[in-house]
Amino acid sequence: MFFILSKILNVLFSPFVWVLLLLLAGLFFKKENRRVIHIMAFGILLLFSNGAVFQGVVRLWESEPVALSHLSGNNRNVVVLGGMLSENQYNGLPRFNQSSDRFWQAFYLLKTGIADTLLISGGLGTLFDEQTPEADMWKAYLKKTGMLSGNILTESQSRNTYENALNSAKLFEEKQLSKRIILVTSSFHMPRAGLVLRSRGFR
Repeated sequence: MFFILSKILNVLFSPFVWVLLLLLAGLFFKKENRRVIHIMAFGILLLFSNGAVFQGVVRLWESEPVALSHLSGNNRNVVVLGGMLSENQYNGLPRFNQSSDRFWQAFYLLKTGIADTLLISGGLGTLFDEQTPEADMWKAYLKKTGMLSGNILTESQSRNTYENALNSAKLFEEKQLSKRIILVTSSFHMPRAGLVLRSRGFR
């Protein structure tokens, strides 16, 4: 239920939905009020379609990247969140998107000895999708390419950030792993993801 609600809210918080709703609402108001509503709709559209404004807002929200030299030696487990690939419906192979860089950054930490364990957390993040869960696709890809090892774990039940945190915490507890982690996700997603994971005991 929470997953469905989160997807509905994602749609409702879209600026373009606000514009559409304002334009529709304008049809039911008198002419003088309709003009004000149309100006509001145009203002929202102009604001959120302006690249300079959008990038400025994004920079205020994003977390600053952390240099490798600043990583704590006590944080030896990496959690990388999904949203990096989808399944090619024609051949079943993974289709990597621009966020897939986050996996290779986490993989680098593992292979250079900065981290001991890597968890890929991600399932199906859409309401109507029958493709293979993301973490399972990563596992199959790494196995076929000879890169899968015993210290790479996968969790494929999560559909959103809240479930990433919940299911990752359960797996960490089962494996008796320290919840002092290095979290790898996009800089835009980091503030919210960090808050949610901390609520499940991660540090």
